[in-house]
Amino acid sequence: MKKSGTTLINFKKEFSAGCVVYKKEKAKTFFLLGKHSGYHKWVLPKGLIEAGEKGWQTAVRETKEEIGVQVRLLEKKPIHTEKYVYVADYKEKQDNTRRVEKYEESGGEKTKVFKTVSFYLAKYESGDPKDHDWEMEAAGWFSFAQAQKLMSFKGEKQALQKAKERIKELKRQTSLF
Repeated sequence: MKKSGTTLINFKKEFSAGCVVYKKEKAKTFFLLGKHSGYHKWVLPKGLIEAGEKGWQTAVRETKEEIGVQVRLLEKKPIHTEKYVYVADYKEKQDNTRRVEKYEESGGEKTKVFKTVSFYLAKYESGDPKDHDWEMEAAGWFSFAQAQKLMSFKGEKQALQKAKERIKELKRQTSLF
């Protein structure tokens, strides 16, 4: 804990994982996004890595939980890793998420969070984004251009761009045989 002026600031590290999910329809590729119910922005599905989980397991689990879609990872190696810092201030109860409860347990002080998010490339298997959970107010399939326009976070846009490039590369590799 570090004192900043008169406010105590806790430091925490968080590790999350998510998927860039795609599906093919005819000759077109679509990507899965959810509109977060807390901050009302279009995002990729992701969440905190729980004890005993690998990042890729979290990515698959969170996609199913948040957006109601089952996926198949193409690789167990992330296509993009994003790192950033933010300050969390949970003095008043905002909702019932694990993160809020965790910070409240430490007294509800401001917490400087060093966040690492790993994104994995996944192909759609089954399910319907209409079956999303409470964390998303909406979810659906979008073309690459639509998704890039809707998304707010630079790091997630970069993950989407890398997914598009990797899909193209994998298609080229398989066409060689």
